[in-house]
Amino acid sequence: GISRKVNTVMHVLTFFIAAVSACSYYAEWAGLGVEYKTTDTTPRVIFWARYLDWVVTGPLILTDLALLSKSDTPTIISLVGNMVLYVICGLIGAL
Repeated sequence: GISRKVNTVMHVLTFFIAAVSACSYYAEWAGLGVEYKTTDTTPRVIFWARYLDWVVTGPLILTDLALLSKSDTPTIISLVGNMVLYVICGLIGAL
């Protein structure tokens, strides 16, 4: 038979990236991941499901790419930490 080396970790990460994003976009479409902020002078809509999606899928994407390039563990951890910090700062700015 045909045998090939399969990296299943990267396949699983890629699946979860797509699954979490699909759930997030559905939540936004259904109005579940939306907050209407009307206390300001200009009413705003905050799609908090988008930030939840980014804080989950961003590190998964970076981990997937880092595993593809065979990066070491400290590099992956610093990439993931900086991505989470980036998304949290964006959420704070939106609020």
